[in-house]
Amino acid sequence: MSNQFPPPPGPQHNPQSSLPTYTGPAQDPGYGYGYGPMAPQQMPGVVRAAQIVLWVFGGLLLLGTIGLIFTVNPETAGAALGVNICLLVSAGMAFRFGTVGNGIRVTCIVLMSVQIAMALGGAASGNGAGLLPLLGAIAVVVLLSQSVAGAWFKRPRG
Repeated sequence: MSNQFPPPPGPQHNPQSSLPTYTGPAQDPGYGYGYGPMAPQQMPGVVRAAQIVLWVFGGLLLLGTIGLIFTVNPETAGAALGVNICLLVSAGMAFRFGTVGNGIRVTCIVLMSVQIAMALGGAASGNGAGLLPLLGAIAVVVLLSQSVAGAWFKRPRG
């Protein structure tokens, strides 16, 4: 019986030794035995969508702050920036979504949860100023909380 596939990774019997030897992983991981589910190699759509939402809202925040400086006054612009600082920090962290681990995902979810609380305070003021950041923060929390996003951030790195 000729076996056309390499032996599975794990202990193998070595006739010269009484101890089993480890053969290591197969050269072609496409066989799939002993590895469990394969980690995604390309950023999933939900992670990319969260990244884009963070970038768009971060850019709108910066443009809105600059607009407030020139149209209203710097104090109002500073207040708008201060209330949305979690959004701005998360937008900066979104640049690293392709290279970092699960800690940044958890951090973004926590920051966006704080952003939801701050945006609810802004929406409660009655002028509707906090509604757009509220929707963006909810979208990011929903997108990053999915299991596909968790698998992406927990994938092994080479």
